[in-house]
Amino acid sequence: MIAIPDRLRSKALRVEHGQEWLAELPAICARLSDEWSVQLGAPFADSHVSLVVAAQRGTRPFVLKVPMPPAIALGTLAADVRVNEADALRHWAGDGAVQLMEHHEPTGAILIERCVPGVTLDHPVDQDRVAAGLLRRLHRPYPADGQFEHVADRALHLAQQLPVRYESAEAPFDQWLLDTAVELLDQLAKRSPADVLLHGDFHHENILSADREPWLVVDPLPMVGDPAYDAVQYLLFRKGDLADPVTEWVHVIDEFCIRLGVDAERVKAWTFARLISDALESCVEGTSVSELEARQSDLWSARLVHRLRA
Repeated sequence: MIAIPDRLRSKALRVEHGQEWLAELPAICARLSDEWSVQLGAPFADSHVSLVVAAQRGTRPFVLKVPMPPAIALGTLAADVRVNEADALRHWAGDGAVQLMEHHEPTGAILIERCVPGVTLDHPVDQDRVAAGLLRRLHRPYPADGQFEHVADRALHLAQQLPVRYESAEAPFDQWLLDTAVELLDQLAKRSPADVLLHGDFHHENILSADREPWLVVDPLPMVGDPAYDAVQYLLFRKGDLADPVTEWVHVIDEFCIRLGVDAERVKAWTFARLISDALESCVEGTSVSELEARQSDLWSARLVHRLRA
């Protein structure tokens, strides 16, 4: 019997159809274990959107990942983004990302290469050099053929939804912050460089040390579009490493964008809009101390990004 991690169980029980999915998980895991001839070990304790379980076939280590089905809504994260991980891994074919071994389309479950030793990219190495190098490899030209969501469409949808969410939350912060985010999203939706395949959730915890390559990327939420979009999550995480973000963050942003070959102003625009959306999401989710702190942190960061824009 697979033990469901506490974070995953808690999240699933808070969403519609989540309890039914939890009840089906043991049977899904048992069936896939038989079909793919793998032995399942313990789940990873930090699983919170998918069940992620250590697996082994012979002497080779793998990971079984069973995502929540697209029928389950998870905040602002589009369901089609969650179900396209296998397609992105298949396209990258192990070049900078973990290799896809098996895919069970009805459940979205995948069997992937396990990164060993699997240490995250938060050690005293040149993080920005490693991260930018991986992104350049992942950012392959990709036609906007409908297989993946286009990030420009996401920008347009978000620009339309932010005012609605703002009013629903009873205007919880200054109007100019909302108006600026909507204006920037409208611009980002209209002007975009050549389309590339995006990771969609690129940050140091999704970059793991491995034996096949020094570092490999995991857990994409793939989309197609502006390569500047993929810098946002990474740079938000990097801000947390800085002793004085007010003076240091702008240099980290600019230097990372040079390494990646993207427009720093587009990255700042995406970042500002992301922070305003996250602040609104915290307002909608509730008023616990942690949610209030997250909201204030997002708003503080958004104001800082606004000052850093040219």
